Amino acid sequence: FLWQLCHNALPSRGNLLRWGIIIDPIFPACLAHIEDNEHLFALCPFADRVWDLALQYGWIYQAPFVTLQHTIRDVLHEWSKKCWSSMPRIAVLLWSIWKHRNSLIFQNALPNPMKVLIRAKRHWAERKQRHPAHSIKAYLQLVQQWGI
Repeated sequence: FLWQLCHNALPSRGNLLRWGIIIDPIFPACLAHIEDNEHLFALCPFADRVWDLALQYGWIYQAPFVTLQHTIRDVLHEWSKKCWSSMPRIAVLLWSIWKHRNSLIFQNALPNPMKVLIRAKRHWAERKQRHPAHSIKAYLQLVQQWGI
């Protein structure tokens, strides 16, 4: 998922249109902007609310996309240098936003930022329970190898 995100290879509506698939490119959570990586994960009021909730409930301590002047890939790359320990939770939140986006499109779910945060926290807890702490180190090493 992170590799696809950082290489602009996720099948977002904007990418699908760019790749020649005739589709309405508008993001269904806000119905206002083309669904590209930057809008979907950072600029959309829906995504902004997810990051706000994660901050409010102390799940992350600083939002990575406060002002997005570069691509998601560039921001994640810089973030990984500064706040390395926060990267796994940020990655899980990004994945949860993507999964919720898919629910909006394929299951006609309603936009719900709190569900995104709950899914991320549940996934995080399940992963920690299934895998010992060294798996987080392995994950972080992979992220570093990918250059994000």
